[in-house]
Formats: sequence, structure tokens, C-alpha cells
Amino acid sequence: MNLNIKNQEIITLFPSLLFKAELEDDSLCDDLERKLRTLKTLGKGVMEHKNFISSDMLHEDPDFAEVAHLVLRETGSILDFYKVVRDDHYISNMWGNITNPNHRHMNHTHPNTFLSGILYLKTPEKCGFTAFNDPRPGARVFEPSYSEMNETNSGVFMFPPKKGTMLFWNSWLPHGVERGFSETKEDRVVIAFNVMLKAKINLPTAKLELK
Repeated sequence: MNLNIKNQEIITLFPSLLFKAELEDDSLCDDLERKLRTLKTLGKGVMEHKNFISSDMLHEDPDFAEVAHLVLRETGSILDFYKVVRDDHYISNMWGNITNPNHRHMNHTHPNTFLSGILYLKTPEKCGFTAFNDPRPGARVFEPSYSEMNETNSGVFMFPPKKGTMLFWNSWLPHGVERGFSETKEDRVVIAFNVMLKAKINLPTAKLELK
């Protein structure tokens, strides 16, 4: 009897994808940071424990038109990758955060939207990483010891922020910002955004019109 096997294959089921891109010219980051700081000086936003959060409608501000166009272009490519049928897509929210580099933001998701993302404008050394958490509720019910942690067995993925880097993910993916260990007084500055669909969904018993 031949007990050998053949055609071994690993099939990836239900992946949670994180899309990454980098600006060829990160001078845009400096320009956007200046504009956010102007909004902060003018009081056009809110302060929470010395951290500034702008209006969440920056995509409607002509000063942020360039980054809004970039977001729409890149998320359009991601929707095409996912084969999403739609009439169009649009930015539902875009906002800026100017925070202490060690500020921690609790784990959360973004409801009522399809894709979410971030553009890092300023990232002091050892500032807080963006943490993405395993969305599968049963995945950690039993957790053995591992000889090495990697993307196939970890319950969290820590992304080191870098100026000029953009990340995009499905809005249901839990994420947050871990506490940083920076010794500088420089701020961590980002722009975040949500993208939604315009579509007529004709699934039987689950029809929906998104305008």
C-alpha cells in the first residue's frame, strides 16, 4: 500500500485583507499637516485631552480635495479587486487627528460604511502602532503555545506607522492604536476616512438600495 500523498495545497479561507500603499512624494503630508494645524488654531474641530479631532467632512473642504481624490482612486481599485458591483463610491467621512505620540485609542470598528483607511502624515519615532485584531469570534477559544508568532497564528497584527503610508481595510475589521513609547513632544498626525457604495443590491430576500 502506498501511503504517500500528492498535490498538497494550502487554501486561504475568508481572509481579512489589509491594503498598503506609499506616496511617491510625501511632501503632500507636510501640506496636509499644516492645513490641519490651521484648523486647530481656528478652533474648527474638538479637543479631547489635548488631542485635536477635526470635522469629519474634510473631503468637502477644497483644501483637502487632493487627498480626497487620491482616496477615491485607490478605494476604487480595491472595490474592483473585490469585484464589488456598484454605481459609484464616495467618501462618507474624512477627518484629521493630531495627538500625543503615545496616545492610545481603544479597539473599534467603523459602522455604516464599507471601507476605512488612514494616511500617516507625521509619525514620531516609537509612536503608537496601529493594531488590527482577529475578527473571528471563535478563533481564540483554544490557544496553544507557539514556537513562533506569525500572521497565521496571531490574534493581533501591529503595523508600524510611517509618514506617507496609506492603509485600507474593510470597516468591520477591529482596530485601534496601541500606546506609544516615544520620548519626543512631536505629535502623531493622521487623516482617516470611510468610503461607502452607491449601489442597488438585488440579492434574494436581502435587497437594498444604497444612494
